[in-house]
Amino acid sequence: MKIQGSVAIVTGGAQGIGKHICRALLSRGGKVAIFDVDQEKGTQLQERLQKQYGTGEVKFITCDVTSESQMTDSFKKTKEAFGQINIVCNNAGIGALNEGACWERVVDINLKGVIRGQLLGIQHMGWSHGGTGGAIVNVASLAAILPMGSWQAVYTATKSGVMALSKSCKDLKETEGIRVNCICPGFTNTKMVKNPQFLASESSYREKDIISKLGLISPEEVASGVMQLIEDENYNAAVMTVTKTKGIEILEKWTPRLRKSNL
Repeated sequence: MKIQGSVAIVTGGAQGIGKHICRALLSRGGKVAIFDVDQEKGTQLQERLQKQYGTGEVKFITCDVTSESQMTDSFKKTKEAFGQINIVCNNAGIGALNEGACWERVVDINLKGVIRGQLLGIQHMGWSHGGTGGAIVNVASLAAILPMGSWQAVYTATKSGVMALSKSCKDLKETEGIRVNCICPGFTNTKMVKNPQFLASESSYREKDIISKLGLISPEEVASGVMQLIEDENYNAAVMTVTKTKGIEILEKWTPRLRKSNL
């Protein structure tokens, strides 16, 4: 699909990978609604992007993806501001230095937030709801494919869930005109990885060992992959990986066949 003239929602769009996804969309002529819980960073980014692309091209909306009411209201505000919604990028996510203390929040943001964003995207873009179709990109992690270990077990589970959610929606292209795809970046050079708390944590020693072997990718590379998943109509229920060693790749498709003997 063409990004030019389209309206996109990016959750967690005020920083990190999300910020670069917003820039990539705007540079291709799209309009962007930035959803983020950080009002200060969101407002600052909105001001910078409006100066570069115009006041009517980008809007920041304070939104917590764990809140059903805030997400519903934010989708409504986007439709009111731009007249339509064509692209939803469910990017908001967190890692946890101590999963035992906050594992439920990891699940609420990384998995339930993505599910909520996808369902709202279908409600606003799906043919059966009066929409014109569109594209959904769910941001998972390489951890969904290469589990990191017990210190990040919940994080891994949420990202695996995001990947499975995306792969399960192949039929939406035929029924609702919506393609759902998933991107699984490796460790990305963002402030989260550079966080002093992260660098000093016990689990980070293991993760830094993984980083030393796999290397860091740039958020721009991830954003480039997201643009490919949006623009190329051949991608549907696809899983894209982004790594330092191999760049952007699409995982080989494997669709098991259901047999009566297995039911």
